[in-house]
Amino acid sequence: MMIGMEAEVMAGLIGFGGAAVGAGGALLGAWLQQRHQAETAQKQREDARASLVEERGRTAAEKALAELYGMRRHAVTWKGGMPAEERNKWSHTGSALVDEAELNAALIPGADELRARLQDALATIHTSIHVDAYESEHQAYLSTTDTEHAIALLSAYMRGDALPSPTRREERVGLERDMREEAWRAGERSQSNPS
Repeated sequence: MMIGMEAEVMAGLIGFGGAAVGAGGALLGAWLQQRHQAETAQKQREDARASLVEERGRTAAEKALAELYGMRRHAVTWKGGMPAEERNKWSHTGSALVDEAELNAALIPGADELRARLQDALATIHTSIHVDAYESEHQAYLSTTDTEHAIALLSAYMRGDALPSPTRREERVGLERDMREEAWRAGERSQSNPS
């Protein structure tokens, strides 16, 4: 009788052990599945966010490009011999278009090199607008040329091409900016370390 009971107990223990292993396996499987689903959901959220950021960046770049094309169209409205009031209006309108392009370009994510280059190119256009409005007698050649270069910069970025080389005028603006920033940093260092 004892041997039969031991077999029954042994069979019960084996059955219980199998059930415990099965339950443990089911729990482990459920946990692994839940973990995988959470990772997948996280990846989907990250992909959706990256897509949204890319879409917003593209929209900002398109708006900046539209403003630059508007500036190019505006530049050719220059007429020699315009009275001072018309020159002022022409200059202010051009500057407003360039400012809008700069504002939109500042919203393009992950484009540090483009933003720095475009900032210099747009500063060059601002200078060109002033020169064309108050010193030119024939046409707005500088404004048109500098605007076309800024359009080329932004277009190359949007296509994924290498950015075109800076113009000499853009290089000069960049050097001037670098010198101002270095002077500012030197002033900050001297203020923080009074001797």
